[in-house]
Amino acid sequence: MRYYAPIIVFVMAVLIPSIAMSVLALRAAEREALYVERRVETSLLAEVDLTSAGINRLITDVTESLRLGAHEEWSGNPLASTSFTLSRGRLYLSGGGESEIFRNNFEGFLLKGERLPTYELVTRVYKTSDALTQPAVKRPEDARPASPSVRQLSQSVGIARQKHSVLLETDPRAEDMMLGQAESEGFATYSRNVAPQRPPVSYQQLNAAPAPASGHMPIMEAVQAEPVQMDSPQTFRSRTVSRYRSFGELTSEASYGLLPNITSRGLELLFWTRTEEGLYAGCAVRMDVLRDMIADAMPDIISDARILTVLDDTGSPIVAPFPAAAPDWSAPFVAREISPLLPRWEVGAWLVDPGSIQSTANFARMIAWVQVAALGSLILAGSLIVIRMMSYEMRVASQKTTFVANVSHELKTPLTSIRLYAELLASGRQADEARRREYLRTMISEAERLSNLVDNVLTFSRRANGAKKDMKYNSISLADLVTETVSQFEPHLEKLGFTVTCKAGDSLGSTGELLVTGNRETLKQVVVNLLSNAEKYSGASREISVEYGRAGHSAAVRVLDRGIGVPEGMSKKIFDEFVRGDDSLSAPAGGAGLGLSIARSIARNHGGDVTYSPRDGGGSVFTLMLPIANDF
Repeated sequence: MRYYAPIIVFVMAVLIPSIAMSVLALRAAEREALYVERRVETSLLAEVDLTSAGINRLITDVTESLRLGAHEEWSGNPLASTSFTLSRGRLYLSGGGESEIFRNNFEGFLLKGERLPTYELVTRVYKTSDALTQPAVKRPEDARPASPSVRQLSQSVGIARQKHSVLLETDPRAEDMMLGQAESEGFATYSRNVAPQRPPVSYQQLNAAPAPASGHMPIMEAVQAEPVQMDSPQTFRSRTVSRYRSFGELTSEASYGLLPNITSRGLELLFWTRTEEGLYAGCAVRMDVLRDMIADAMPDIISDARILTVLDDTGSPIVAPFPAAAPDWSAPFVAREISPLLPRWEVGAWLVDPGSIQSTANFARMIAWVQVAALGSLILAGSLIVIRMMSYEMRVASQKTTFVANVSHELKTPLTSIRLYAELLASGRQADEARRREYLRTMISEAERLSNLVDNVLTFSRRANGAKKDMKYNSISLADLVTETVSQFEPHLEKLGFTVTCKAGDSLGSTGELLVTGNRETLKQVVVNLLSNAEKYSGASREISVEYGRAGHSAAVRVLDRGIGVPEGMSKKIFDEFVRGDDSLSAPAGGAGLGLSIARSIARNHGGDVTYSPRDGGGSVFTLMLPIANDF
């Protein structure tokens, strides 16, 4: 038996672990292939979402321009086609050569009480209070009472609305339940014109809950019910629903608006408004002009990697590349619906080379096989290499996940504030001019905060990809640079209760006319990042001081706070990427963990540095050091 002992030891201690490590290496390759796909998907979805948001802003601007031009009967507005006025039960038309078409499409709706479909997002149907006014379905007296509907659950429009939105993004069962309930209550639902290759979630890994035999099951309960296996591919249904309403019902709820109507000619848009005389006027929107405006607002339709365009209600692109590059329009890689004002219109992205992702994934698998072969020849060394590679991959995956989660969390906060105050201003309910100015200041402050975060992410992206931004270096007055940056950031800090002082000299040497050589915008980004860091980690203290002047043979900018300081042993790590005092999304100090890393990188590119030192009496001191341009 002793002769077999080395073999047993070899098998137990080396061979079996090596096989296990090989299996893990292959699984890591599959995971890397998935990361390749998800990176492409995330990038394209971001571009699609930005395009969709831009089109929504354009529609809002179009509506506002038509509303403001109502007193001039839309003269000179290229968007306005046939215009109308309702007076004493009569319809007066003017302008354009399509009056007869307008009359056929809208006369019955405007005069005779006919109903046309009005479109809403299914989530808004459940969120608005008027959705609760729909008549209940009569049931036999001996029937079991129905479970509370989603609409009843949504009367608490805080947590419930957020839960429904999250469920719609993550679980197709919830989507089916909500759309099915909308159908049962008289809303029309639609299928989409496209079948995206990369849906928001992996439908093959999800189970669908069966609908109850009678009544409606609350969505939060339904998605936790006993699952059944899906037998057919997931159908792609629009989250826009419609119901027929009359012109009188629309005018009782709003003083102006846009009404989409899909006719034999395609989508038509009708604008209407209540005039100062109490009459109703409006016009048909020229869809050819609107299409041209949408096309002008889009990014370049084609790049080296993707094709991006807008599909109309027929599923046809409003702008298409050359026929040789035209993909299957019904099968985009990713796609999003735009707005209920453009029903069945979508923004989609297609890959120029659909096989590129698979090629990259195959390359990752090939690398894994090479690693396994090397492991066979040098088992011990190979095992250590694989262990190190796995540790690295897990660390990178964790950093990527934390980075995406933190950036998404940080982006959502200022966007939510901007949207809230913009809606308050747009509603016209706030008559106090001082409050309106306060709202505008808040929106500007949040926009600057958002811009700073985006600048940090873009700087990190360029650095991670090895790209060098062409920057112009000029002689810059240190005093002007610091005071300008602090004055721009100071309103945001003051709103949070901070006391900010900015002065020359003090603990530093006299400034004179200190000039530094560098790029003004990137150096401002360094100062903003240091101020933002002081803001996040100030704790209960709300005191920030900025000093600038000469420190030996260098120009220095010091940002001092009375905050929580830096824990012992972290003074060097805080300048690493993705490092924060608390990485949880609920941490008091937000951020992506990039500010100090980017600040030091920019400073070193200018021949300087960013350093940390504890402050006497508590707090932190971050110092930006730069070479002096006029020091001879």
